[in-house]
Amino acid sequence: MRAEKASGQSDGVRWARSKTERQMENRTGNAARENRERVMRAILEHGSLSRTEIAQVSGLSPSTVTRMVACLMTEGVLAEDTTRVRTEGRSRIPVVVNESYGQMAIACLSSQGVTLYRYDMALEPCAEPATLDCDGTATDLLRAVSQQLMRGSTEFARTLRAMGVLRCDDAWDAVGGLSDLLSRRLGVPVFERRAEDCAEYRITHDEGESANKNHALVSLGTEALVAIAQGGRQVAFRRGAYANLSQRLAGMGECEASIVDRLVDALSLMADLFTIDAIFMMSARDDLLLCGVPVRLDDVVRAGNRAPDLPRVVVVSQTSKRCHES
Repeated sequence: MRAEKASGQSDGVRWARSKTERQMENRTGNAARENRERVMRAILEHGSLSRTEIAQVSGLSPSTVTRMVACLMTEGVLAEDTTRVRTEGRSRIPVVVNESYGQMAIACLSSQGVTLYRYDMALEPCAEPATLDCDGTATDLLRAVSQQLMRGSTEFARTLRAMGVLRCDDAWDAVGGLSDLLSRRLGVPVFERRAEDCAEYRITHDEGESANKNHALVSLGTEALVAIAQGGRQVAFRRGAYANLSQRLAGMGECEASIVDRLVDALSLMADLFTIDAIFMMSARDDLLLCGVPVRLDDVVRAGNRAPDLPRVVVVSQTSKRCHES
């Protein structure tokens, strides 16, 4: 009897220890996932950052950042930015999202039908847009998307990392849960957004905006990307809908004033080449690391509005439907 009791106590101790170990493993795993997300969020919001800069932005310790970056580089998610290699040691070498890590797809839904776009991680087009043949139901959309992604290139389907769904009007409003259905079918995260939440759509469809037909939309982050609309239609540049002005702006060691001046000069050149009634600027943050140099969005807008050969410069919110001058 005593032996049975001792055996039962021993089993209870082992069970409690096993449960405690599992809880500790779960907490450790959750902490690692959270740290990983904070590192990725820092890079996605700020672009090319060194390990030291990631620690400053994310609030993580330098040792944790070094460990997370090493793990993400081993998986191929991140890569060192060889275009901006510094000589102060590995902690100062910028890292970026690896362009060859995978690819993504975007399905645009409208009353005109469904168009599928494919991009690499640098947002460069991988193929011509494809018009899908589907009857407006969720089931048929899943079929059409899956078939198109597999058609001609199993490599794309194998390296698909994420997908977006853009609802361009209310034609598909009755079809709900698309992101969940597509995510289960494709095995990747799927995000939905409405077109009216996008800055370019709001500008071109705002009847009260006199520049909705002819304007420039400047997206500022770690790079400076510019889209031009002429007569209400986007101008197609050599590498897509946006022109990248980053290489014209700066090298290492530049100050904010130099970056801002060069950006204003580049926009002035575009204003000479196109009919531009207004320049709309947007950014996820007020404080930027443009080409590796700290820059404030307000400073860029003020410099643009002071330039005699530029039209008015307006800040457009990425979340609000209203545009406002700064």
